[in-house]
Amino acid sequence: MKSILVNNLMTGAFGLAALFSVSVVSAQQYPVGSDQGVDGEELFSVCGFCHGMQGQGGPALDAPPLAGMEAWYIERQLKAFKNRVRGMHPEDVPGMQMSIVSGMARNDATIRNVAKHIESLTPGAPPELARGEIAGTARPFIWRSEYAKLEHPEPADAGRGAEIYAGSCAACHGARGEGNQVLGSPRLTDLSVAYLHRQLQYFKNGVRGSNPEDVYGAQMAIFAKLLADEQAIADVVAYIDSIEVGE
Repeated sequence: MKSILVNNLMTGAFGLAALFSVSVVSAQQYPVGSDQGVDGEELFSVCGFCHGMQGQGGPALDAPPLAGMEAWYIERQLKAFKNRVRGMHPEDVPGMQMSIVSGMARNDATIRNVAKHIESLTPGAPPELARGEIAGTARPFIWRSEYAKLEHPEPADAGRGAEIYAGSCAACHGARGEGNQVLGSPRLTDLSVAYLHRQLQYFKNGVRGSNPEDVYGAQMAIFAKLLADEQAIADVVAYIDSIEVGE
């Protein structure tokens, strides 16, 4: 089933407003090959439109929390979006949104700066408020796709998930989801349940990791295909979500 977006003009209008809230002149003044770039905190005010100004995530636009993620991993993903290695599949609506805005990071220096800023943010910030109440979580568009809703037959079981994780994930991502830079595997424990679930679906079904230039994504796709079904995905994500950081 192909994704269908309705009201995308409204979404685009809000997105443009966020983009122009940053100094466009500042974003344009550094050539692609320059070793200087836009200040990371300044540029993150664009990212914060979707991901939250403290990197806590934005459910309404399916934007995952970023705060505290490793700078090396953020750099790799921003370059993947910018170079159209990731976020080009028609079923990956959040990824397509990212591929559009990633052009604001005009050079590698800017990407490094914003990645360092993201790494410096403290995970677990509270949701953003609108007029004193938690900002809405409803999408400002209609997304008709099997990936728009995360469904599984039974309640997720972290115990079953622990067994799956030990056999399929721990070798690269660590026994406690701490990640391994040498293997190019990011920390998992600060990511949201919805994001982890959807990305595992994407890897399993070829939405992500099928581009020949996405070497690490191709590796993930191999392991994701070992997950038997939607229930197995839900279970392993429940286990990751249950890990207490620092244990």
